[in-house]
Amino acid sequence: MTKASPLERFQVLQSDDLDEFRTSVSHLLTPHRLTPLGRAESIRTKVCHADLGAVSLVYGQHRGAELGAQLVEQLDYYDVNLSIGGFNEITCRGEQVIVDPTTACIISPRMRADMKLSEAYRQLHVRIERIALDRQLEQLTGRPVTEPIRFDARMDLTAPASASWLRSVRALTRDLDQPGGLADSPLGAEPWINLMMSGLLIAAHNNYSHLLDSAQTLPRRPPPVKRAIELIERHPDAQLGVEQLAEVAGVSARSLQRHFRETVGLSPHEYVQRVRLARVHTELQLSRPGSGATVTDVALRWGFTHVPRFAGLYQERYGVAPSETLRSEPPS
Repeated sequence: MTKASPLERFQVLQSDDLDEFRTSVSHLLTPHRLTPLGRAESIRTKVCHADLGAVSLVYGQHRGAELGAQLVEQLDYYDVNLSIGGFNEITCRGEQVIVDPTTACIISPRMRADMKLSEAYRQLHVRIERIALDRQLEQLTGRPVTEPIRFDARMDLTAPASASWLRSVRALTRDLDQPGGLADSPLGAEPWINLMMSGLLIAAHNNYSHLLDSAQTLPRRPPPVKRAIELIERHPDAQLGVEQLAEVAGVSARSLQRHFRETVGLSPHEYVQRVRLARVHTELQLSRPGSGATVTDVALRWGFTHVPRFAGLYQERYGVAPSETLRSEPPS
């Protein structure tokens, strides 16, 4: 990163009050406690924030003391921590990552972290919304997201793909700092958003990296497959037999089946089933004890009309009965 502060046009705070700094960053990211480590006579802070929708950039800097930060709530988004100057010692789920010019730290949803920020620390957060990243992953792999995306906390910024992604972040901040740049308009911002999300999924190791690697060897999807998949993703609970999908796709049923096999690796029916199972799995995971939710109600809501057959498919896919998922505590 350059020495000049990025996102100057988007400054939201410049203050000598540490509580104001904490409140501002908590509003844009996650509530946290912030404590000076050692003597601090005067602390100067700045916060800038550029919101593109599914992706936002938050720049923060302080000078005058080392700071200790403890997140008091779990994240519900992905937070890529990048150092522009100084370092941040982050401890997350027992792993320690030193954020500096060669290393980033990715905090995934449902995680908490403790941090030690060096004096005169300057940091850029790339915030990516969870649902948007799920959808981006589904588009890249052609498969539904059945489990939360989990990144390795440590991201080596000297690796070729990671270094390329970091250059794209730098380019985006330069574009944002120029009035009238592409990112200033919703249409121009969309390619940047897609680049940030796709690039991170490909460059940073995660629990779907093996699918992303195999997806890159599949042929590009033809328009009929894209149309069918868009309908499945929007309305997985609808009547989605191969004939209905073929009509929407504008090809014969036999042709659609062949296109799916060649470019997705599944039949249309199998793809519909995967998406429905993923929706059921997510809803059962998030249902809290005493909510009144039942496996039958959830299965019927997502298009499974034969509950015993659904239960068998679910057991085969997730290794447990759907009732077991419903009884378990929501993920933390």
